[in-house]
Amino acid sequence: MKTRVALIFGGNSVESEVSVITAIQAYRHLDSKKYMVEPLFAYDGDFYAGNMTSIKDFAPFEPHKHKKVILYKGGFYTLSKNKLKQFFKADVVLNCCHGGEGENGVLQGVFEFNGLAHTSPGVLSSAVLMDKGVSKVLFESLLLNVAKHYVFSQSEYAQNKDEVICSIEKMGYPIIVKPARLGSSIGITPARDRNGLEEAIDVAIAFDDKVVCEVMLKDFVETNCAAYRRNGQVIVSQTEQPISKTGFLSFNDKYSSGKMSGGGHHVPAQIGDELNAKVQIITERLYNSLELDGVVRIDYLVDVNSQKIYVNEINTVPGSLAYYLFESAGISYEQLLDDLIAQTINRRLEKQAKSRRFSTGILQSYAGGTKGTKIK
Repeated sequence: MKTRVALIFGGNSVESEVSVITAIQAYRHLDSKKYMVEPLFAYDGDFYAGNMTSIKDFAPFEPHKHKKVILYKGGFYTLSKNKLKQFFKADVVLNCCHGGEGENGVLQGVFEFNGLAHTSPGVLSSAVLMDKGVSKVLFESLLLNVAKHYVFSQSEYAQNKDEVICSIEKMGYPIIVKPARLGSSIGITPARDRNGLEEAIDVAIAFDDKVVCEVMLKDFVETNCAAYRRNGQVIVSQTEQPISKTGFLSFNDKYSSGKMSGGGHHVPAQIGDELNAKVQIITERLYNSLELDGVVRIDYLVDVNSQKIYVNEINTVPGSLAYYLFESAGISYEQLLDDLIAQTINRRLEKQAKSRRFSTGILQSYAGGTKGTKIK
C-alpha cells in the first residue's frame, strides 16, 4: 500500500514563492510507486488542491481555479451543500512552507492538534528558531559564538530612536540590519553610517516589528551545514560555502539566477578540513540539544584567521529541503525524502504510544455519589 503524503506549501509569507519552488522539486522526486501525493497550497488560512505541473499556476495564485479543502480531525475534506466529503487522508505531511506560519510553529501546532505527522521540528523549536533574536540567546546559552548584536522593537524605536541608534552605533560600523522573523535574506541591509543605518531600519520595520542589528564581521566565510535524523541517528551533511556578489548573501544572490542555488557554491566550504569538521560537530550538537526533527540547515559565519565559528541562524524548513548538501555523501533527493517520511511516521507512532490518555479519577470523584462532592 502506498504511503499517503500531503505536500503542503505556500502560506502567508514573503517566502511563499520560494516555497512553491521547493514543493515542485520535492513532488518531482517523490517515488510514485511508493507514495500517493496530494499537493495542497496554503493560502489565507485555507488549503487548496494544487496543480504541480507548472510554476505558472502560482504566479500569481488564483484561488477560484483550485479546489478548496478543509482540514478536519486529521483528514482533508471538501464542502458541498453543507456536507463534508473526504478528499484526502494523509499518513504524513511533507512541509515545504518557508517562513510565516508554515515555519514558526503555527502550522506545526495545527498538524499536531489533528494528529498528523509532519516533516519539520515541533511547535517550540519552530517558534523559537524563527526569531533571530531569541535564537541568539539560545546559542549563547550553549556557549557558542554569535556576532555582537542589538535587538529592539518597532515601538521601542519609535519612542526612543536616538537612544536605540546610539546603542547600535556603540557596536561599530558596518552593521547588518535584519527583520527578526524573516528568511531568504529578505529585508536585510548593510549599513556603514548613521544615514544608512536609519534607512536599513526603515526597511526592516516594513517587514517585521522586531529588528536585529549585528556587527558585520570582517574576512568571514558564510558556511552552511544541514542535518536530519534517519532511524534515530543524526545524519550531518557536507558543508557549503554560498557564492555572494556582495558582502553578505542577498536574496538576489540566492534566487535571481532562476535556481535555488543562486550564483553557485563550494562544497565543502573553503575553510579548511579542521574548521569544516568543527562546523559538522556543532551542527549535530545543535540538532540534538534543540530537539530538532526533519531536515534543518544551520548557517554559520566562519573567521578563518581567528579560527572562530559563529552560529548565525537555523532554518527549520530550508529551501529545497537542503537536499543538495547531502549529494556528496551519496544521499539522493529521493533517498532524503524516503528517510524523512519514514522517520516522521515512526516518530508519530512513538508519541502516540506515550500519550495514551490517563485518568486520575478526579472527575469521577467529583461527579460520583448521590450527593456529589462540592468544589471548595
